[in-house]
Amino acid sequence: MARALKLIDEGLLVSRQGSGNFVGTRIDKNFAKLTSFSEDMRARGRAPRSEWLKKAEGTVTPEEALKLALSPGTLVYRFHRLRFADDEPMSLEYCTVVAACLPSLEAVGASLYDALERHGCRPVRALQRLRALLLDEEQARLLEAQPGDAGLLVERLGYLRDGRAVELSQSFYRGDTYDFVAELNAS
Repeated sequence: MARALKLIDEGLLVSRQGSGNFVGTRIDKNFAKLTSFSEDMRARGRAPRSEWLKKAEGTVTPEEALKLALSPGTLVYRFHRLRFADDEPMSLEYCTVVAACLPSLEAVGASLYDALERHGCRPVRALQRLRALLLDEEQARLLEAQPGDAGLLVERLGYLRDGRAVELSQSFYRGDTYDFVAELNAS
């Protein structure tokens, strides 16, 4: 039992009450480097893929306008998708992109960042905020977790080289599958 607890602490086993113990698939994310989900997964030897939940065109909401520094009525694209690593659901992502950065919704295939790069609008820096939360019913269903399970929310605001904001995203992760790592230096 002590060995199982140690493996659970290290993320190598996952214990689910009423279901038993399972091999853990915890992913470490370097919080100091601006990369896409797909790049993160490939760097760890995992196969990334996405399922599109929604692709839509619209105008900015008041909250998006404030965060992206856009005028009311500005056209944006919204991309909602479920992200997988080796066919295991890892993240639920809601992303808003300034429409002027892409020719159309259809310009985005498997990778949003690849599409943005092709059109000269891939973010070069971002502000990220990480916070703990409890997964709601829909998030839990999509991530194959239980409502009320621990989750992580990563909010990202991505900027172009000229300082304009281009991307606003919220990514919800299962708390038992993702670790965020940041290297800190005293300067």
